[in-house]
Amino acid sequence: MQNALASLPRPACARAARLKTDLAALGAATEVGFAEGGAEVARLKALARELEPLNPTPEPASAQALLKGRWHLLYSSLGLLRDTTLARYSFGLLPPVPVTAVEIFQETDPATGHYDNIIHFLDAAGAPGLLVLAGDYRIEDESRIDIRFDRAILTTASGRSVHPVTGGAGGPIEVVISYLDDGFRLMRGAGGSLYILERLDPHPMRWTRDS
Repeated sequence: MQNALASLPRPACARAARLKTDLAALGAATEVGFAEGGAEVARLKALARELEPLNPTPEPASAQALLKGRWHLLYSSLGLLRDTTLARYSFGLLPPVPVTAVEIFQETDPATGHYDNIIHFLDAAGAPGLLVLAGDYRIEDESRIDIRFDRAILTTASGRSVHPVTGGAGGPIEVVISYLDDGFRLMRGAGGSLYILERLDPHPMRWTRDS
Protein backbone atom coordinates (compact mmCIF):
# COMPACT_ATOMS: atom_id res chain seq x y z
CA MET A 1 0.00 0.00 0.00
CA GLN A 2 1.35 3.41 -0.91
CA ASN A 3 2.14 5.68 2.02
CA ALA A 4 -0.66 8.24 2.36
CA LEU A 5 1.92 10.96 3.06
CA ALA A 6 3.17 10.59 -0.50
CA SER A 7 0.15 12.62 -1.61
CA LEU A 8 1.53 15.68 0.20
CA PRO A 9 4.04 18.07 -1.39
CA ARG A 10 7.56 17.20 -0.30
CA PRO A 11 7.99 20.08 2.22
CA ALA A 12 4.61 19.30 3.80
CA CYS A 13 5.49 15.61 3.93
CA ALA A 14 8.75 16.35 5.74
CA ARG A 15 6.97 18.70 8.13
CA ALA A 16 4.29 16.10 8.91
CA ALA A 17 6.94 13.46 9.60
CA ARG A 18 8.73 15.81 12.00
CA LEU A 19 5.49 16.70 13.79
CA LYS A 20 4.58 13.03 14.23
CA THR A 21 7.99 12.27 15.72
CA ASP A 22 7.68 15.18 18.13
CA LEU A 23 4.12 14.23 19.08
CA ALA A 24 5.13 10.65 19.83
CA ALA A 25 7.95 11.88 22.06
CA LEU A 26 5.67 14.30 23.88
CA GLY A 27 3.06 11.57 24.32
CA ALA A 28 5.69 9.52 26.14
CA ALA A 29 6.72 12.54 28.21
CA THR A 30 3.14 13.13 29.32
CA GLU A 31 2.57 9.40 30.03
CA VAL A 32 -0.33 9.18 27.57
CA GLY A 33 -2.05 12.01 29.41
CA PHE A 34 -1.68 10.47 32.87
CA ALA A 35 0.67 13.33 33.76
CA GLU A 36 -1.17 16.53 34.56
CA GLY A 37 -0.78 19.65 32.41
CA GLY A 38 2.59 21.27 32.09
CA ALA A 39 4.61 22.66 29.21
CA GLU A 40 4.76 19.29 27.45
CA VAL A 41 0.98 19.06 27.18
CA ALA A 42 0.68 22.64 25.90
CA ARG A 43 3.36 21.94 23.28
CA LEU A 44 1.73 18.66 22.28
CA LYS A 45 -1.63 20.33 21.68
CA ALA A 46 0.00 23.07 19.63
CA LEU A 47 1.82 20.52 17.45
CA ALA A 48 -1.41 18.57 16.95
CA ARG A 49 -3.05 21.72 15.61
CA GLU A 50 -0.13 22.11 13.19
CA LEU A 51 -0.41 18.53 11.96
CA GLU A 52 -4.17 18.42 11.38
CA PRO A 53 -4.18 20.73 8.29
CA LEU A 54 -1.60 18.38 6.71
CA ASN A 55 -4.03 15.45 6.69
CA PRO A 56 -3.23 13.51 3.49
CA THR A 57 -6.45 11.43 3.56
CA PRO A 58 -9.47 13.36 2.17
CA GLU A 59 -12.17 11.04 3.60
CA PRO A 60 -10.55 9.41 6.64
CA ALA A 61 -13.76 7.91 8.06
CA SER A 62 -14.04 5.72 4.96
CA ALA A 63 -10.35 4.83 4.63
CA GLN A 64 -10.70 1.17 5.62
CA ALA A 65 -7.14 0.08 4.84
CA LEU A 66 -5.71 2.95 6.89
CA LEU A 67 -8.07 2.56 9.86
CA LYS A 68 -7.77 -1.18 10.30
CA GLY A 69 -5.47 -2.59 12.93
CA ARG A 70 -4.12 -2.37 16.45
CA TRP A 71 -3.33 1.16 17.61
CA HIS A 72 -1.37 2.38 20.63
CA LEU A 73 -2.75 5.39 22.46
CA LEU A 74 0.01 8.00 22.65
CA TYR A 75 -2.06 10.74 24.27
CA SER A 76 -5.57 11.54 25.48
CA SER A 77 -6.72 14.84 26.93
CA LEU A 78 -9.55 13.19 28.89
CA GLY A 79 -7.71 13.26 32.20
CA LEU A 80 -6.81 9.59 32.35
CA LEU A 81 -5.69 8.30 35.74
CA ARG A 82 -2.80 5.92 36.26
CA ASP A 83 -4.13 4.81 39.65
CA THR A 84 -7.82 4.29 39.11
CA THR A 85 -10.58 1.68 39.38
CA LEU A 86 -12.20 -0.82 37.07
CA ALA A 87 -15.46 1.09 37.45
CA ARG A 88 -13.95 4.25 35.96
CA TYR A 89 -12.80 2.47 32.81
CA SER A 90 -15.98 0.42 32.31
CA PHE A 91 -18.86 2.95 32.41
CA GLY A 92 -19.50 1.79 35.99
CA LEU A 93 -20.23 -1.77 34.90
CA LEU A 94 -17.47 -3.23 37.06
CA PRO A 95 -16.91 -2.66 40.78
CA PRO A 96 -14.60 0.12 42.03
CA VAL A 97 -11.68 -2.27 42.45
CA PRO A 98 -8.36 -0.38 42.55
CA VAL A 99 -6.08 -0.96 39.57
CA THR A 100 -3.06 0.67 37.97
CA ALA A 101 -3.41 1.32 34.25
CA VAL A 102 -0.30 0.31 32.30
CA GLU A 103 -1.06 0.82 28.59
CA ILE A 104 -4.08 1.56 26.43
CA PHE A 105 -4.67 0.30 22.91
CA GLN A 106 -7.42 0.45 20.33
CA GLU A 107 -8.42 -2.11 17.73
CA THR A 108 -10.46 -1.13 14.69
CA ASP A 109 -11.88 -3.50 12.07
CA PRO A 110 -13.75 -1.65 9.30
CA ALA A 111 -14.91 -4.96 7.77
CA THR A 112 -17.10 -5.63 10.81
CA GLY A 113 -17.32 -2.13 12.28
CA HIS A 114 -15.70 -3.29 15.51
CA TYR A 115 -14.10 -0.53 17.60
CA ASP A 116 -12.53 -1.67 20.87
CA ASN A 117 -10.59 0.10 23.61
CA ILE A 118 -8.16 -2.16 25.46
CA ILE A 119 -6.69 -1.39 28.88
CA HIS A 120 -3.81 -3.40 30.31
CA PHE A 121 -3.68 -3.01 34.09
CA LEU A 122 -2.22 -4.36 37.32
CA ASP A 123 -4.40 -5.18 40.30
CA ALA A 124 -3.57 -4.24 43.88
CA ALA A 125 -1.36 -7.34 44.21
CA GLY A 126 0.51 -6.54 41.00
CA ALA A 127 -1.14 -9.27 38.93
CA PRO A 128 -1.82 -8.33 35.27
CA GLY A 129 -5.33 -7.96 33.89
CA LEU A 130 -7.04 -6.94 30.70
CA LEU A 131 -10.19 -4.91 30.08
CA VAL A 132 -11.74 -4.68 26.62
CA LEU A 133 -14.48 -2.13 26.00
CA ALA A 134 -15.98 -3.74 22.92
CA GLY A 135 -18.08 -1.70 20.54
CA ASP A 136 -18.83 -0.75 16.96
CA TYR A 137 -18.62 2.40 14.90
CA ARG A 138 -20.71 3.93 12.17
CA ILE A 139 -19.57 6.37 9.50
CA GLU A 140 -21.49 9.66 9.64
CA ASP A 141 -19.64 11.66 6.98
CA GLU A 142 -16.20 11.89 5.39
CA SER A 143 -14.42 12.50 8.70
CA ARG A 144 -16.94 11.81 11.47
CA ILE A 145 -17.81 8.49 13.11
CA ASP A 146 -20.15 7.52 15.93
CA ILE A 147 -18.97 4.89 18.41
CA ARG A 148 -21.17 2.79 20.66
CA PHE A 149 -19.72 0.38 23.23
CA ASP A 150 -21.91 -2.60 24.08
CA ARG A 151 -19.94 -4.67 26.59
CA ALA A 152 -16.93 -4.83 28.87
CA ILE A 153 -14.80 -7.98 28.72
CA LEU A 154 -12.64 -8.51 31.81
CA THR A 155 -9.79 -11.02 31.94
CA THR A 156 -7.88 -11.66 35.15
CA ALA A 157 -6.15 -14.59 36.83
CA SER A 158 -9.61 -15.63 38.03
CA GLY A 159 -10.99 -16.00 34.50
CA ARG A 160 -12.93 -14.11 31.88
CA SER A 161 -16.29 -12.36 32.31
CA VAL A 162 -18.53 -10.32 30.00
CA HIS A 163 -20.62 -7.40 31.23
CA PRO A 164 -23.22 -5.89 28.83
CA VAL A 165 -23.55 -2.11 28.72
CA THR A 166 -26.99 -0.98 29.82
CA GLY A 167 -28.82 2.25 29.06
CA GLY A 168 -26.98 4.96 27.19
CA ALA A 169 -23.66 4.69 29.01
CA GLY A 170 -21.87 3.27 25.98
CA GLY A 171 -22.68 6.01 23.51
CA PRO A 172 -23.06 6.98 20.81
CA ILE A 173 -19.81 8.93 21.10
CA GLU A 174 -19.06 11.23 18.18
CA VAL A 175 -15.46 11.76 17.08
CA VAL A 176 -13.86 13.49 14.11
CA ILE A 177 -10.79 11.94 12.52
CA SER A 178 -8.69 15.03 11.94
CA TYR A 179 -5.53 13.34 10.67
CA LEU A 180 -4.94 9.86 9.23
CA ASP A 181 -2.11 8.22 7.35
CA ASP A 182 -0.90 4.63 7.31
CA GLY A 183 0.56 4.78 10.80
CA PHE A 184 -0.74 7.81 12.69
CA ARG A 185 -4.18 9.11 13.68
CA LEU A 186 -5.54 12.18 15.45
CA MET A 187 -9.14 12.38 16.60
CA ARG A 188 -11.25 15.10 18.17
CA GLY A 189 -14.11 14.33 20.51
CA ALA A 190 -16.56 16.34 22.57
CA GLY A 191 -15.32 19.80 23.48
CA GLY A 192 -12.28 19.41 21.24
CA SER A 193 -10.82 16.56 23.30
CA LEU A 194 -7.73 15.16 21.60
CA TYR A 195 -6.61 11.57 20.99
CA ILE A 196 -3.31 10.64 19.34
CA LEU A 197 -2.70 7.06 18.22
CA GLU A 198 0.08 5.21 16.43
CA ARG A 199 -0.64 2.02 14.50
CA LEU A 200 1.31 -1.01 15.68
CA ASP A 201 -0.14 -3.72 13.43
CA PRO A 202 -2.35 -3.15 10.36
CA HIS A 203 -3.37 -6.82 10.15
CA PRO A 204 -3.61 -8.48 13.57
CA MET A 205 -3.88 -12.26 13.40
CA ARG A 206 -6.43 -12.17 16.22
CA TRP A 207 -8.48 -9.41 17.83
CA THR A 208 -8.13 -9.06 21.60
CA ARG A 209 -11.92 -9.35 22.08
CA ASP A 210 -11.69 -12.89 20.70
CA SER A 211 -8.74 -13.99 22.85
